[in-house]
Amino acid sequence: MSEQTVDQEYIHIPILVDVPYRFDAGKYMTRFLVELRDNEKIYGIKCPSCKRVMIPPRIVCARCHVKCDEWVELSNEGTLEAFTIMYFPMTDPTTGKPHDPPFSYGSVKLDGCDAPIDHILNIEPDMSKIKVGMRFRVKFRPREERRGDLADIEYFDPIE
Repeated sequence: MSEQTVDQEYIHIPILVDVPYRFDAGKYMTRFLVELRDNEKIYGIKCPSCKRVMIPPRIVCARCHVKCDEWVELSNEGTLEAFTIMYFPMTDPTTGKPHDPPFSYGSVKLDGCDAPIDHILNIEPDMSKIKVGMRFRVKFRPREERRGDLADIEYFDPIE
């Protein structure tokens, strides 16, 4: 095997690879997504040991390594924990459509839950108008547009 030299040229061949795939959401995630789609409800799962309520739901608590099977209905309102203003297009992984910049994106911790949901915020992308600690409410897509994925949450609306 020859040793690579510093001045060796690398040839790059640009290729666009499209790899469509599907995977099973599993029992817990399926229940979570069906409740979003059919009932406009958000459910978390509560750890019997540390009492954390997690979304998306997990069968086993990552901290305690015990099985979680207590479902908790969560509020559709929560508190903004962090945010960013996006100045570059971001492709929505569930729709494949880009969000045109600038737009606001944030982590909202729903009342009764210990983990935030990261999603688009329906608020002007202006640093003087968005503050950590603001209250937001889930805005679901119209029923006929829901598909059973996280895009069934259209965005978070600020609560006046």
